Amino acid sequence: MAYSNKIAEALANASETDKAEFAHFLANNLDSAEQSRDSARVRSYVAAFDRFAAPKQGEEF
Repeated sequence: MAYSNKIAEALANASETDKAEFAHFLANNLDSAEQSRDSARVRSYVAAFDRFAAPKQGEEF
């Protein structure tokens, strides 16, 4: 079975650099100024992307 969630599929196939750039974009546009400069906040976004992109039961890459 293939991914039915295109966002999860895109994140699963994205490079670490792409995920980091997207995380910085989200931090700069969604978080307060203090939080957007926090590298731990950006790393937590990338970790969330990885968890979201992890295959669910029955899905394959």
